[in-house]
Amino acid sequence: MANINNYLQWRGDVTLEERPFNDVDNIILSALVYLDFTGIVAGEESGERITLRQACKRFLDRVDNAGGDIIPYVRSVARVDTRFVRLIGESQRFGSAQLCAYVDVIDQKRALQFAALQINLSNGETYVAYRGTDSTIVGWREDFMLSFTVTEAQRSAAAYLQRVFGRTEKQGRTLRVGGHSKGGNLAEYAATCCSDEQQKRIIRVYSNDGPEMAPEVMPRDPHDVLGIRLKHIVPSYSVIGMLFARPDDQRIIAKSKAVGIGQHDLMTWQVLHTGVEEALELQPDCVVLNEAIARWAQAIPLDERERVTNEVFDALQVGGATRFEEIAASPVGLQKVLGAFGNTDSRTQELAVALVEGTVGTSMNAVRSATRSAIDQWRRGAQEMASDAARVFQAAGRDIKVPMSAIRSNRRR
Repeated sequence: MANINNYLQWRGDVTLEERPFNDVDNIILSALVYLDFTGIVAGEESGERITLRQACKRFLDRVDNAGGDIIPYVRSVARVDTRFVRLIGESQRFGSAQLCAYVDVIDQKRALQFAALQINLSNGETYVAYRGTDSTIVGWREDFMLSFTVTEAQRSAAAYLQRVFGRTEKQGRTLRVGGHSKGGNLAEYAATCCSDEQQKRIIRVYSNDGPEMAPEVMPRDPHDVLGIRLKHIVPSYSVIGMLFARPDDQRIIAKSKAVGIGQHDLMTWQVLHTGVEEALELQPDCVVLNEAIARWAQAIPLDERERVTNEVFDALQVGGATRFEEIAASPVGLQKVLGAFGNTDSRTQELAVALVEGTVGTSMNAVRSATRSAIDQWRRGAQEMASDAARVFQAAGRDIKVPMSAIRSNRRR
């Protein structure tokens, strides 16, 4: 099962002039922007450029000087590793590309998390890469915000793309715009906001498992504006990438070596020499969860979505969990989460329960069964739900022996 690291081994010595840019190249550059290039790639105000080869070497030197742990310098749960950085930096395909205009902003007051990178490729094209969020509960909350508002990150993405147009106009460079997760949505939104004249310079827009926009809050339909230039790539278990998707949307479904929501990690996607290895359809469990989310969106009026979204994600975090698998792995945490649902309406409960059920790792069957058992008890209003759930989870834990430390260490590999 080959991933983008294998592709860089296969194609690293093949230039873009010899073999044109393809979907896998897009996935690779979407992964590149997850690296923290602060102090390595200049910001927009500088105008300075650095080759990708030089940037990767400095990045790896920084990692080595910090003890060899890359995790603090990767702004994602995607398992981007030092091998990826070395392979892309040493490749003839990407090594001579010029990086500039690196932006990385976190503003809690404005609820803004935004990062972008301009990549001038050797073939005369520019790839504008937007960073996504991770798959934490907070990241999911941000994705659901797209159901009721245009976010600060989207506005920032549109403004950034306008500046890229200005920087590349004299060179006559054509643009590809893309990103993974929220980054895919930012690419789609920013490109849709461009003028008709600017649209002519856009070759392709890539949303790699990125959520779409609820039609009630999007002034222009991206599919109508961009047409066949808009490309959605999702794994076979795609939830984030199917948020607010229209039933008739065209998308490429990639095979993944991961299970469940773990497929959101683009490092797990299976690739070939010129594109992803395709699956025929989304997995059944994934379809069930997506249908539950779609029912929720259709049932909640626009003016109520912000309140209900906050209720859902406030409840999911009440036990201290930052990820869905942490809710499932802790009986005490699940008790608190289910207890927080008590004062919410049925629409909040339906969505929250669907998310907990649907995002428990399918490889952890005992924990998944225990989760559903506890939720079923809660649904029936059992008085002793908390103690019963604890007993079920303790038994499941003995059977599968997956402590929280194992879950955390697995995430870091």
